[in-house]
Amino acid sequence: MTQKLVIAVCTAQRPKMLQACLESLDNLAEPENTEMAIVVVENDPVPHFTGAAADEVKERLSLPIFFYHEKRKGIPFARNTALEAALEHKPDWVALIDDDERAEPDWIEKLVAACKLYKAEVANGPVRRIYEKPAPHWWKSQLLKSRPTGTLITEAPTNNVLLSGRIIANDGLGLRFDERLTFGSEDIDFFRRTHAAGAKMIWVDDAFVEEDIPASRVTTGRLLSRMHMAATSGAFNIVLREGRLKAALHFIPKSLRRMFFGLLATVVGFVLKPFAKKRGEKLYYYGLIRLMKGSGNLRGLLGRAHNYYDVIDGH
Repeated sequence: MTQKLVIAVCTAQRPKMLQACLESLDNLAEPENTEMAIVVVENDPVPHFTGAAADEVKERLSLPIFFYHEKRKGIPFARNTALEAALEHKPDWVALIDDDERAEPDWIEKLVAACKLYKAEVANGPVRRIYEKPAPHWWKSQLLKSRPTGTLITEAPTNNVLLSGRIIANDGLGLRFDERLTFGSEDIDFFRRTHAAGAKMIWVDDAFVEEDIPASRVTTGRLLSRMHMAATSGAFNIVLREGRLKAALHFIPKSLRRMFFGLLATVVGFVLKPFAKKRGEKLYYYGLIRLMKGSGNLRGLLGRAHNYYDVIDGH
């Protein structure tokens, strides 16, 4: 029996990266007895891929590709439009990948095979990051964490994931991304709710995608802003799920500790820098990161949005 699989990509103002992503998807090895298609959602006031531009892409790719437009600015809006677009094809499976990533040829094959072997409804794989410019020495880069395929997980990002169509189908779980989370954590929240609804979720250690990290994303300002955004969205997520009082009881003491020790580390690092530059800088920026996390948690408790994703890195 033939199964249908739809790969969904959300994009905004990064046509070159999107092109590389789509070309990698077109080179995928198709799982046995599987019909594949691609849906692309442009999250922009004015879509780029219309008319001749869309036709040119469709002619170049061998896989069927469908373009959709979501003019409301915000990642969860685009992701929900992508899910609705995928549902038009009545999929057995839906895969999500970011527009700044490229899939390995056996990527989807590995995810599907693992789901069947372990009787899982969600499979999440690793992202190999390719830096245009090395990150500063004080930055703790996100390293690949290897773990056995089939390891149970309780949350996942959307940068490399396969999920059963039942999870989003209107006659299934009918889950969608929370559109209040416009500044981060919407993917973690979605898959936490997926797990809570009883779906089995696993890790697939050899289903790789590659992500391009532009130089603009590893500047000091962007790295610190990312930490502030993550802390803001993390706290706001808890406010939405558990209430402001419970979130406040957890995050206010945590935030104050982070800010106190962050300020202390920043001052000591600044004083140390003239005598031991690298060590002083590492302590100084460690302190700034803790300050960003502490202030971000407080910002999230107040429900104040963060503008990290207003800046688009890459082309």
